[in-house]
Amino acid sequence: MSDDRRDDTDSNETTGELRDNTIDFGDEFGEVKFADSDDSAPAISVDSTDTAQLPHWSEQPTGESPRFGVQPRDPSKPGTRDASRPVREPSRPMSPPPVSRPAPEGRIRIGSDSTDQRARRASDTHPTMRDRTGDISRPVSRDRTADPSRPTVRDRSPRRPAPARPSQVRRARPDRGDSGTQPRPIGNDRNLSSAVIVGLVLVVLFVGTSFVGPAAVMALVMVVLAIAALEFFTQTSNRGLGAPMVVGVVACVAAPIAAYYMSHLAIAMVVVFAFIAGAVSLVGSNDDHSGAVTSLGTLMLGVVYIGLLGSYAGMILRMSTLSAALPNIGTDTLFIAVFAVAANDIGAYFVGSAIGRTPLKESISPNKTVEGVIGGTIATFCVVVILGLQSGTWDSLMEWIMLAAVVSIAAPIGDLLESVLKRSLGVKDFGTVLKGHGGVLDRFDGVLLSLPTVYFLAVTLTPWAS
Repeated sequence: MSDDRRDDTDSNETTGELRDNTIDFGDEFGEVKFADSDDSAPAISVDSTDTAQLPHWSEQPTGESPRFGVQPRDPSKPGTRDASRPVREPSRPMSPPPVSRPAPEGRIRIGSDSTDQRARRASDTHPTMRDRTGDISRPVSRDRTADPSRPTVRDRSPRRPAPARPSQVRRARPDRGDSGTQPRPIGNDRNLSSAVIVGLVLVVLFVGTSFVGPAAVMALVMVVLAIAALEFFTQTSNRGLGAPMVVGVVACVAAPIAAYYMSHLAIAMVVVFAFIAGAVSLVGSNDDHSGAVTSLGTLMLGVVYIGLLGSYAGMILRMSTLSAALPNIGTDTLFIAVFAVAANDIGAYFVGSAIGRTPLKESISPNKTVEGVIGGTIATFCVVVILGLQSGTWDSLMEWIMLAAVVSIAAPIGDLLESVLKRSLGVKDFGTVLKGHGGVLDRFDGVLLSLPTVYFLAVTLTPWAS
């Protein structure tokens, strides 16, 4: 190719014509003139007027960069510009000058430059070096000052929890579900003054109706069982168990009435019809029937627990109507049974609060202790003897002992059973009718389980026959 170019040059020289080696690159670069074909001329022109050779490689550098020779533009030619005008370079964004920052404390610095803010890549293994934004590939560029509540790279000791503020400290309030291995102060889980007042009101009502006659006592029993049934089915309905409330409450009230005016056969009739009514309500409903077993089972639990067991109060009172010669055997028996249960509850509460250390059933109710059961048994026996001395129905020491024994066994079991039901439903009390006692069902839970045992003991011993 060089030979061809040389031939062209030679041909031009022979003809006396010189080839123009200037190329116009427009306004940006102007015209650039390349070297002539003469080999004796320098390969690169440092300046438009300087034809000197480039410095040898062994010479010292001058620090200047060579420039290609640019011919001055002819103002008369279009598309050219004046060589005196400086060539504008494309504008570039100006970067801000570096800011001197103090070296952060509490981090490892590599090198002697205290302003080196090299971004570190978040570590995948150490939690203190992980980027808070969740992107592990994002460099951590923020300033990490020493924080005493957060471990740094140097501090590898485990974090200690900050002390809780007084507002965050929750004091344990002893109730029926708290631990009762240590003696509890008397009256710390119930309003004792309110409980005493309400208890005295109940005693006055019960004693007054007992003097009136068995029918008046039966009316009081119906009211108590109706409220207890309403409390039970309200709590089960709030938990979504779906038991028909109307059927349950009506059955719990009808069972003692049928037992008092008819006989024990009427109790079975009420229970059977309650089951049929519950089945009809389930079959006729348009709701989802996936909880039919739970609904019907909850209904029958309430009917048996409150209605069936409570109906034995009607059976005991019915004994006063069987013979005109013995008009008080039913009222006396129910009177002694109710006060024996109350004495058992009060004695167990105060003795267990004072010296109780051994839980009776810690998984159910840790506050009920063995010492409390012993204290309740002693209180029950004392009350039965005192009331038996005033009664012409139960007038034998052996009968008093047996009556106190069955009450001392049945009453704590009934109390524990109610605690199991409350734990299952997740409630502390079934109701708030009786101030200081909770609901009616909470106060008469021991009575419900004691009524059938006292009735069967009475018809077995027949203490009035002697």
